[in-house]
Amino acid sequence: MNIDTGSLVTFIIMWGIPTFLVIRSYLKMDTDDKKSTMNNFKSRRFIIIGVLFIHLDILFTNTIIKISGIGLLLIGGIFSTIDMWKFSKIKSLLNLILISIAVFLS
Repeated sequence: MNIDTGSLVTFIIMWGIPTFLVIRSYLKMDTDDKKSTMNNFKSRRFIIIGVLFIHLDILFTNTIIKISGIGLLLIGGIFSTIDMWKFSKIKSLLNLILISIAVFLS
């Protein structure tokens, strides 16, 4: 498995810095805010995991990781579209279109 150095640096910048900032902010919260934050993260978890797997594919050049990432991205996109449909039909359709474009380009 070959790891491209440029892809590794990009991966660390795109995932390492935001992850560090989120964890640091999470540790400073009180318990009620932590519960609310965890509920927010759980609702979109498939999209985030799918994007992470697609970026891991770029880093490791492994097709199986990319296919599983696209699958998780699709599942998360469909569930988030259904969840948003109750509140705004236009935003849910826009979400579906953006997820479709992301899957097509990956």
